[in-house]
Amino acid sequence: MDQTMSEGQSARPETQNTLTTNTTMPLFRTTGRTLRSASVSAVTTLLEFNPSGGMWQATGTAIAHAPNVTDLRSPDDVFFDVHGRGVRRVSTQDKISDAIIRRATAPTIELGGLHDEKDIAAPTKRLPEAQFEHQKTNEDHVSPKASLTNASKKAAIAAWRFILTPTGLFILVYGLNVVAWGAMLFFLLLNVGSMSKERKEIWIEIDSQILNALFCLTSWGLAPWRIRDTYWLLMWHFGSAKTSKKSITQLAKRNSSWYRIRNPNFEESSCDQMAVRETLTGKVAPPTKTWKMDFVVINMLLNTLFQVGMAAFMWAYDRHTRPAYGVGLFIGLGCFSSLLAGIMSWWEGRKVKLIEGAFFEGIPENEKQETIQTLA
Repeated sequence: MDQTMSEGQSARPETQNTLTTNTTMPLFRTTGRTLRSASVSAVTTLLEFNPSGGMWQATGTAIAHAPNVTDLRSPDDVFFDVHGRGVRRVSTQDKISDAIIRRATAPTIELGGLHDEKDIAAPTKRLPEAQFEHQKTNEDHVSPKASLTNASKKAAIAAWRFILTPTGLFILVYGLNVVAWGAMLFFLLLNVGSMSKERKEIWIEIDSQILNALFCLTSWGLAPWRIRDTYWLLMWHFGSAKTSKKSITQLAKRNSSWYRIRNPNFEESSCDQMAVRETLTGKVAPPTKTWKMDFVVINMLLNTLFQVGMAAFMWAYDRHTRPAYGVGLFIGLGCFSSLLAGIMSWWEGRKVKLIEGAFFEGIPENEKQETIQTLA
């Protein structure tokens, strides 16, 4: 009997160990799957964030979609999205069909020399007669414009909201650093100040390395998105019909601040029609010329490649042996390529806003009234 009891006692720890192993292994497996899922989700979210292609492009699109006098004097509140683009919050009661009727607060469209004769704004779907009559009735009750004092107050609030966005904060901090260190380097090269030649050369080297690091931050930090955009560009031009359509759709979505494409859902027989979008003015900007997308994407990629040459000269040589022509060449090419992409994004973005108006977000009427009372 003692032998039986000893055998039973010796069997219990084995059973307990088996139960412990069976209960802990699924826990480790579940934890591993959770970590993998979280990692994949984080990478996917990061790649889908779609930051601006560069400092100049971010600044250009932000300026193109910045609140103007019409936005500031309208009864709508002004906010900004994560990309620093101005967004007007309009009442949902003003929404009719595919247009937002702003009761005489929509900006007047004066195309002038911005477009060719064929590049005209495309109207949205024609409103039924009943809705058209309702629209005219609404326009009879014109919302009063805000005073200059309230407009100035709204401008100050809008500036603060812009700084609080990820893109706005980056533009402010990055821009101030570039201007400050660049100005210091400029004055040192002009021999401003009374320091020794050796000390001045040391500070010139420090300034140059800091500026080089700032340029590397954007050129290499945004390289994954630039390479991805270049891949989409190649698939758009040289891929199959399905791949080409998907690629240009992705590029247009990423560059929605300034680029417009034809509606990809239309058949080839009706490809001359443009995509119908919901806009503040009830008009849709014409399709952007395709070469402009090539221009921006290629210049962004060139900026990254030129920065490789710039960093090679800055890090492979010291300040005594570094060839001045190499530094001047690559810093000029890098800055120029990024600047060209930024100018294109700004120019096309301002044309889009002139036609379509600001980006907007619908809000309930009661929330709109509370905002107006706060500003007043």
